[in-house]
Order: sequence, then C-alpha cells, then structure tokens
Amino acid sequence: MESASMDSSSRGSIVAAMMIVLILGSSLVTCFPPVSNEPSFSVTGEVVGLSSYNQPKLDIKAEQILDEGIELGSLFRIETETATYEDAVLVESYLGVFMFDKFVNIESDGTISIGCVGKLIVEENGSQVTITKTGESATYRYTPLYNASQSDSRDDYPSDEVFANFYEVDGGTITSGVLYRSYSPLYDPEKQSRSIYVNQLAEKAGIVFEAALSYSEANIAKIEKTLDGYCIDLIKDGDYIAPSMGYLYFQEKEKITSVLRSIIDHDGPYLIHCNAGRDRTGFAVLLIQSLCGCTEEEMRENEVRAFQNLYLIETGSREYEVVSKSTYDRNMFLIAHPERIGDIFSIKWSDVDVSNVDTQEAAYSFCTDYLGLSDDEVSTLLSKLTS
Repeated sequence: MESASMDSSSRGSIVAAMMIVLILGSSLVTCFPPVSNEPSFSVTGEVVGLSSYNQPKLDIKAEQILDEGIELGSLFRIETETATYEDAVLVESYLGVFMFDKFVNIESDGTISIGCVGKLIVEENGSQVTITKTGESATYRYTPLYNASQSDSRDDYPSDEVFANFYEVDGGTITSGVLYRSYSPLYDPEKQSRSIYVNQLAEKAGIVFEAALSYSEANIAKIEKTLDGYCIDLIKDGDYIAPSMGYLYFQEKEKITSVLRSIIDHDGPYLIHCNAGRDRTGFAVLLIQSLCGCTEEEMRENEVRAFQNLYLIETGSREYEVVSKSTYDRNMFLIAHPERIGDIFSIKWSDVDVSNVDTQEAAYSFCTDYLGLSDDEVSTLLSKLTS
C-alpha cells in the first residue's frame, strides 16, 4: 500500500483545523462497548475510487448523512458486496481514522469513504455499498474528536513547548537532552504557525538530526525550495530521514528499520516528528523508550502527553484514560506481538492486556527478530541514546 502523501495530509490538516478537529490513534470502539439503537438511516452508493488511506471512496455525499441530523460519533453497519462490518464510527479527518478500527469517514471534499485500520476493504469501482446507522459510540465523546479544544493560536496554550507539542523523551537509561519529539517544523508558517515555534525550540535544544516520519523525498524537495528555518537547514545539510510513513505505520517494517538505522548512523540530539507529532511519532518513540528500559508509567505518560499538548486534556480525566488505552496499549501490544501486525483487524482490543509485558525484552526482540537489526546494531543504537 502506498503511503498518503504529505500534500494530502496537509490539506486534511487545514480542513481539520477549520473544523476544530485535528488529524491519529487506535481501536477505541472495541475497547469500550457501543450504545446501540434501532437502525434509523440507510443509504446505498457505489465505489468510485480510493481515499488517501487507500480505502474505498463512495459517491455518497456527507450532506446526505448530516442533513438527516446524524452527528459525528454515530455507529454504522457497512455492507459491501463481499463482507459486512459492524460498529463503524462516523468520523471526520485523519484523527478519526486513527481513533477507531472501523470508520465511515467524511473526506475533505465532502464525500464519504469507508475503511478498517489494519485491513483494507477491497471493492471494485462500481460495486454497491450500503451504510446503515445503528447507534451511537459510547466513547466518541471522550476522544479529542468531541468538542476538540485544539487551537491554532499560541495565546490559547500555556507555553511555546505545549503549543509546538515539543518535549524531551526521557526515562530509563536515555541520556538527558538526546531525544525530542514535536509537531512538524516543516509546514508553511503562514498556514500553521506551530512550525515557527518548533524550529525555534529545535535550535534551542541543539537538534542535529531530524526524523521526518510522514514526509517523502518529494515533499522534502519542495520544502527545501520554499521554506526557511532551523529544521529546514538540517534538511539542506542532509541531516535527516524522510521515510514517508503512512497511517498503517506499524506495518511498514522497512521504514521503521530505516529510522532506527539513521539514528545509528548519526549523532544526536535527535528530533522525531510526523505531522502532529502524535501517532507515527508515538510508535517510534515508544519502541525506543522500551528498548532503553523506561517504565510503563514513563512511556504511557509520554504517549498521552502529545494529546494533552494538542487538546489540553487533563491528567486523570476520562479522555486521558481513553487516549492512554488507545495509544500505549495498542502500540505496546504490537511491539510485543509483531506476528499479529499483519492480522490486526482480528484482534479483540477489549481483551488486550499489556500489564505483564517485559517491555524491554519485547522491544529487543522486535528490533532483532522482526525488523532484522543485528545485536551489534542494537548495541550501537543504545550507545547513541544512553551515552
């Protein structure tokens, strides 16, 4: 599957910001039971192509659903010519695609797409798809999608660091000042002012290598010609990697491997980011933290902090609980059980328990047995981060 381009992600981010809903995620619907009602709406359309997530795009317009008074967070049954999918959540934007394992997504052009995290729905153009409203999600209101508080104004945030989602990754044996994560510093600052603050903070932290996870070399070529800033200078100097990781990042083992090897081949301090610095960044950072012996508390806090920065979620709130379950638990389960990555759709997430996982051992095995790093490479990686 080809990764979604940065241009598509940028357009999605702009639309999401206008709707106060930003683009992440996990399988929350399966973690918490839905609230079911009798079917109240049904519409049939045809597959007309693929969405930016390589999932079927329909000729159904969002207004056909929204004009019926149906709200985001509603549950739908998806019936294609080959399969039926229950409890798909009506969402809008990239974040919604991440937060639920099955979704009916409102695209930026006002059309509808359908999909599953970890399993592509494959239907031919012209095939019939029926979506039927079956209820309301019990957890949608506890995600950052519901009354999302993200703002593009610096004045709405307590610090530059929170606004830029820029913070140090620490814990375990990680050396202080060697690893950071953030929002993307590579946006046009006239469209997304967070990038200004990320560049300033990266310079202050002395970043010398940048992992731009969601970017492709084609994106980078355009950015070099049109933008300026500290992190753009790193790119111009060749001190970066742009693996173009898509939304099924956990299945892109070659790209994950390339990021780790780039750290091995370069000195820090390192900055890891994607678009919002949340999902792809979270997985990469969690793998590194696990390898460096961080505690579950340290890693869980680091995972959720990105959401707290972006959406001002309070520690200990129900929103915090839902995000923690959908990020740390899922990612750690996949690190501990890479054999399930190719079959993620069959996992019953409500039964997932990672409390007894030896996270450091799981990460070491993930790096060597699954990614194919040698013992010497892992040793060098650790020396870069812990000395």
